[in-house]
Amino acid sequence: MIDTKSIPQPGDLWLSRPPYLLIAHVVEVDERSDPPVVGYELQDDDGSLLEQVAHAKLDGGWWKAFQPLPRRQG
Repeated sequence: MIDTKSIPQPGDLWLSRPPYLLIAHVVEVDERSDPPVVGYELQDDDGSLLEQVAHAKLDGGWWKAFQPLPRRQG
């Protein structure tokens, strides 16, 4: 089941859903837009920048493409 309740926040990392292994580093979120928009840096698994996206709609497509990447402490 896809969690559409989690809203990305600046500084969050979101992992692309399989089969890709890309990371979206969230740099900005505008929840006042309708629908809300998110800006992020798309990185490969080594952290190299692949693309910068300024205003992606935060709609069902976001949650189909990405999932929150939990931060681990240790």
